[in-house]
Amino acid sequence: MKKELSFVIILFIFLTFISCNKQDEAKTQGGTMTNSELPSIAERVKAYAPTVIKVDISNMTANQKKLVQLLVEAGKIADEIFWEQTSYDAISVRDSLMKLNSPESKDLLEYVKINYGPYDLIYEHSRFVGNGPQKSFDGGTYYPADMTKEEFEKYVKDNPGQKADLESQYTVVVRDGAKFKAVPFHEAYPLTLKLADKLDEAAQYADNPTLKKYLQLRAKAIRTDDYFESDMAWMDIKDSEIDIVIGPIENYEDGLFNYKTAYEAVVMVKDIEASKDLAMFNDHVLAFEKNLPYDKKYIRDKVGKGTQINFVNVVYFGGDCQKGIKTIAASLPNDPKVREAKGGGKNSMYKNMMEAKFEKIVVPIGQKILDPSLVSYLDKKAFITFVTLHEVSHTLGRDIVYGSKDMTVRKAMKEKYSAIEEAKADILGLYNHKVLVDMKVYDNAYLKKVMVTYLAGLYRSIRFGAEEAHGKANLIQLNFLRQKGALIKTKDGKFSFDEKIFFEKVAELAKLLLTIEAEGDYEGAVKVMEKYANVSDEIKEVINSLRDIPRDLDTSYELTGTN
Repeated sequence: MKKELSFVIILFIFLTFISCNKQDEAKTQGGTMTNSELPSIAERVKAYAPTVIKVDISNMTANQKKLVQLLVEAGKIADEIFWEQTSYDAISVRDSLMKLNSPESKDLLEYVKINYGPYDLIYEHSRFVGNGPQKSFDGGTYYPADMTKEEFEKYVKDNPGQKADLESQYTVVVRDGAKFKAVPFHEAYPLTLKLADKLDEAAQYADNPTLKKYLQLRAKAIRTDDYFESDMAWMDIKDSEIDIVIGPIENYEDGLFNYKTAYEAVVMVKDIEASKDLAMFNDHVLAFEKNLPYDKKYIRDKVGKGTQINFVNVVYFGGDCQKGIKTIAASLPNDPKVREAKGGGKNSMYKNMMEAKFEKIVVPIGQKILDPSLVSYLDKKAFITFVTLHEVSHTLGRDIVYGSKDMTVRKAMKEKYSAIEEAKADILGLYNHKVLVDMKVYDNAYLKKVMVTYLAGLYRSIRFGAEEAHGKANLIQLNFLRQKGALIKTKDGKFSFDEKIFFEKVAELAKLLLTIEAEGDYEGAVKVMEKYANVSDEIKEVINSLRDIPRDLDTSYELTGTN
């Protein structure tokens, strides 16, 4: 008993104070802070507003209720797989903290859960607990922790026969003596078998044949790491109130090359009426493509005919989409072959997540930073349509580099892709509202609401951290529009627009980003990032003024009406 008590005391001291004793500095938005100047862990936890996301399924059939519950169980398995991907000691730090009961250790545990590990997503991925590297490894656990980017690139060049496997989205790279070896996810993560079995079990309760087929094919894909067939089936789901995204999806965790994908799960219940309201965007996808503000040689003739927009309520988030800043929408699948075959992608708009963020974050930010004459223009519908057109805009522009048969933009852009793509989708989400005004779908009064809400949203996303893809994307937009004079600061220190040139400069930035992607111009992306993805003193000052407003949500999930 005495030994156990000693272990707990030592563990507590180790976990609570090891990071605080380091003398390294942590960069933050706009400058550098020593650890003594950083907010306390309790303060950092408070920056994420506790939010219970509730969904009532009392109107569902017994089979539907059972299906939803099984899908949540599957999501929790995917969540645990993601813990294996974030950092090499994420699970050990989490599990060690779970053995402690002090207020300090509880705060640390909560913050570890928010960040999915001991590295702070807001403060430049710096370690805040545990013993190890003071900055997280850019490659997560996808590559050996001692591997350099140059070492990997040289090895792939010297061993072209291994290139496809080593650069695959679905492998972990390990050392094999003096060589590198690619290990498929389904071998690297034993929990994938349990996840596949759970999806097969859930499929037994799916009365909708298209959903049942998808779940069965997804289980097969997780066992084999071949996702094309299941992605195609996901696009074919029809007339189902229930949907799910599950498996290795996005590339954000691979900060080295943007090759590897991270496990996540989104269990959704469709809001049928709201989906009907936004279905009109589907009718305009081709018009959006034709009106893109760049060289017409890049314009695609076939786009958007199969694009779907679904308004859903989130039942459960797990894994990558739950880490730190919570996702509010998604445009999937990412595979350009599936998008081409289906004529577009599926845009899922997370209604309950968007509404929570608008009320708790966007409105307070707008009230703080906007010229008082603009505050009344903050609008929930404008926030929702902007997010929707952001996701639609992921389907616009080129997936394959111009002049190439199979070089994807994602692969050509490497680690710069995510930030450039998010910036492109944002600025086109704004630009396409102007296209809809020109088409008489919206009027100028609504367009002003979109502009105002967009500006408040920029500062919401910049607070994600300058190292995060969405944070970088919003820095690009804010700095570009500010430097071009489209966004102005009043004598009272508040923000407004130069409406005469605003959309001219929006189009200019859209052209720049679209052209970089079309040409697969990695060096062009580097230049944009170096010039615009920076935190100025002005931005730092504004961010500091928003300290009392939550950065994001600390969400938990509750199902009601299950009996």
